[in-house]
Amino acid sequence: MKYLKLLIMILLVLLLLVFVVQNVGQKITLKFFSDAYSVSTEMIIILIITIVVGFLLGYLIAGIQVLEHKNRLRILNNEYKKLKKELDLLRNRDLEEMSETE
Repeated sequence: MKYLKLLIMILLVLLLLVFVVQNVGQKITLKFFSDAYSVSTEMIIILIITIVVGFLLGYLIAGIQVLEHKNRLRILNNEYKKLKKELDLLRNRDLEEMSETE
């Protein structure tokens, strides 16, 4: 599975690299809400910024999910330990004690 992920990542990077190389030298103008907030630059810069931001957001979202799962696992482990301790206490009780309490 690790090698499959690596292969897919390499293919994506190569695909993006081909796309960026084909669009080198093209000027674009980005307008934010009006002409007063416009930026004129090369497409390669915008593509690289977009790719980097996309990867960072993906890793951020994945990292948050990993932290949530670790927290849930910690809670479940604590609950498991508590229940195991309770079960061990019940197993160690004599049968006579059990009949007296009932």
